[in-house]
Amino acid sequence: MNPRTRTFLLGLASLACLSAGPAWAETLTLPVAVARAQQRNHDLAIARSRLEEARATQGRVTTAFLPNIQAVGTYTHNSKESKLDSGAMILGIAKALNIPFSPANLPPPSIIQKADSFGAAVTLDETVFSLTPVLMRQSASRAVEAQEAGLEAVRREIAYQVAQIFYNTAGVERLVQVAERALALSDKRIAVAEQRRAAGAEGEVTVLRAQSERDKAEQDLVRAQLARQQLLVALGNLIGDATPTDLAPPPDIAAPEGDLAALMAQVVRNRPDLQAKRKAVEAAQSSLREAELRWLPMVTVGANGRYTDTTGFAGENWLWSASANLIVPIFDRGARYADARERRQTVVRLQQEVDKAEADLRAAVQQSQQEIEASRHTLAVATRQAEKAKRTAEIIASAQQAGAATSLEVAEADTSLRLAESGVEREHINLDLAYLRLRHLTGQVRPDQLP
Repeated sequence: MNPRTRTFLLGLASLACLSAGPAWAETLTLPVAVARAQQRNHDLAIARSRLEEARATQGRVTTAFLPNIQAVGTYTHNSKESKLDSGAMILGIAKALNIPFSPANLPPPSIIQKADSFGAAVTLDETVFSLTPVLMRQSASRAVEAQEAGLEAVRREIAYQVAQIFYNTAGVERLVQVAERALALSDKRIAVAEQRRAAGAEGEVTVLRAQSERDKAEQDLVRAQLARQQLLVALGNLIGDATPTDLAPPPDIAAPEGDLAALMAQVVRNRPDLQAKRKAVEAAQSSLREAELRWLPMVTVGANGRYTDTTGFAGENWLWSASANLIVPIFDRGARYADARERRQTVVRLQQEVDKAEADLRAAVQQSQQEIEASRHTLAVATRQAEKAKRTAEIIASAQQAGAATSLEVAEADTSLRLAESGVEREHINLDLAYLRLRHLTGQVRPDQLP
């Protein structure tokens, strides 16, 4: 590698390190990266918050069968005191009838309303029977299960995205190596061309052509290094930490076995996002039944204890009462019918979303199978092309040394070899990502079960 190339690559590496900010000093493996993403990823944090919201809603519905107990203290100031003097009434009647009656035997006046009075009351209300809280609790429970499945779907999606970056980066690393080999070979070609020009065996065009091939190889190297750095930045964002600098090679990956029917059975069985949609349908169905059965009666009981400093007619400061209530809904302005219609349409919509999700996944599985077959074929073709290009370059290099090949033929052979080797690595990337995508579609990429 000539000094100019070395200086260029060192400058590019320094720029990448400065732009990346803090970086990992370790070689990051796929399982470790997935584990960190499960702890720190922002999308997962949002999904966990949604789950906690659903659980809070479920707890609120559960309170419907708990008693409602209240204690109230009162102070009342009246503009005038009210009392009933029953003794004066009796004495007046006795005088009117000329009946002798001793005033000492008369009862004292009864105070009905004091000018200033104090009181306290404790009330209790309890629902004994109502179908609405039962059905709404079922709906809330299904909603919690839907959010739990949704959280698992996000966890698997994050694991899939991390794995994608690892396999993509491994392929880009190979592209970097291809570009570096092409760059080193171009430097040798330039040195040979300059020697031949100095000896008078070649003209300036030969040197310029070799330098042009080197520039193309340098462009490929820059593109590959930029792609690698961008993938590492994306990985740092996924794992919620600094941009890593070195990734361990991921394990070999293979496509899931089975025909379309077998793969779709895995999709239906393993995909948590489908399970979340089905739980949402069940939650909506429970909510619909609540609206449809809202006409059923409710049974409630209540108790009330009261203290007041005014005895009134009862002559007691303490009073209590108990009641049982049978509540029969007759007509609620049509709210029940409107709610039932709305919730019925919600059930229909959610079921249609389930059907669409299954159809979309079926199409995605079929496309993934086709993509795998095409990638396998194109990889085989690219491998054959690379082998032929390598052999051609070797033959022409030997012929040039013997004086039987021109520098133009050597340059064309080098270009063909560089493009063929790059093509092989790109097809490797495409095949690995196609395998990974099909495994993800069938629910086989999990945080605890990586490729």
